[in-house]
This record gives sequence, C-alpha cells and structure tokens, in this order.
Amino acid sequence: MSNPLWRYVTPGIPDELFERVGVIPMTKEEVRALVISKLRLREDSRVLDIGSGTGSVTVEAALMARRGLVYAIDSDENAVELTRRNAIRFGVSDRVIVIHGEAPEALNQVPGEVDAAFVGGSGGRLRDIIVGVCGKLSVGGRLVIDAITLENASLALATMAELGFVNVEVTEVVIAKGLRTGVGTVMLSRNPIFIIAGEKNRCGRVSSVVSIKDAIKQR
Repeated sequence: MSNPLWRYVTPGIPDELFERVGVIPMTKEEVRALVISKLRLREDSRVLDIGSGTGSVTVEAALMARRGLVYAIDSDENAVELTRRNAIRFGVSDRVIVIHGEAPEALNQVPGEVDAAFVGGSGGRLRDIIVGVCGKLSVGGRLVIDAITLENASLALATMAELGFVNVEVTEVVIAKGLRTGVGTVMLSRNPIFIIAGEKNRCGRVSSVVSIKDAIKQR
C-alpha cells in the first residue's frame, strides 16, 4: 500500500490513525480485523458497509478490494462526511461511494449485486436490514454482523436462518487493552461483541415478526 498512514497489507489499522468526531461510533481495530477476515474479500469485491460511522470498516474493506467498490451507508450526515474524510485520508476515495440514507431503503441506491456486506449499525431495524441485504447479495455472498446485545445477536441468527443463509457462525469477542499506570500495566476490558457471519444460499420468505421475542421463538 502506498498510503503513508498504512503501508501494510494486513487489516487492523490502529484506531488513533482515523479521524474521529464526537460520539460517532467506530468498529475498533481488533474487532475490525476479525470482521474483515469474516467478509473474505477479493481484490474485485463489491462491498456494503451499513452504519459506516467513522468509516473504519469502509477504509479497511477498500484497502483489501483494490479493484472493487465499497458502498458506505449511514443515516447520520456527520458520519457520512467523516467516512468521506477518512476514505480520502487513507487514499481509497476512488473506490468508496458514500450514501446518506437509512437502511434498508438506502440499499435502492446501490446498483446491482454485492459480494459482501457488513452491518455495524442498524438503528433498531436489524431484521429489515438483513432482509434488504439478502436481496442485494449475490449467491454465496457473505454477510457479517456485529452485535453488542444478546437480543440483536439472537435476532440476527433467527432472521438469517429464516432467509436460508448457510454456514452461519457466531463468535463472541472479548478484548482487553493494556494501560500503563504508575505501578505497571493493567488490562481494561471492552464490551463483548458478537460477530455473526454467513453465506447467502437463497432469500427465503420471511414471516411478519413484530418483536425480537417472536423472532427468537422461530429459531
């Protein structure tokens, strides 16, 4: 990679290299490296990043897919602008298309099919987003979701099962980072993250579900 900020071919750009603004969320570097590995990108992959936030996953995906495209979607205008700036910062703006809109409706602005999709933020519409993404993924395409709550992890698994995703797996990630103090290094734990990944086989018909509880019952 020719960009002076990140000259490596491995994922996991340090968090501090990204421009940050206020409370706009960012997928942290260790989780991000796992997300990129689960997406299984090729050089020509077309990728969706839903809930792009700071744009860290968008940037990492674009660095991997050097001959592809990354569509970054966020409903927050400030996040959209920040994603654009970070894409420029890391020299990947030529293969990043940033869309200001709310998923799943904003998926209509993405032409054709994509090879991989990451859902990092859902705004309470996770089920609808997964259904929408299923319609955009090519057969065999990868869907990766990260979730903080048990309810969202269960909802993601239930919805993917209904839609016919295959090779679905869930990984719980618990990261602790070292902090230097006057007496030594202490480890500070971050919130556990669930990473759910699977492949599109077909988009089955989903039932009308009005609550997470109902979705979990259908697993």
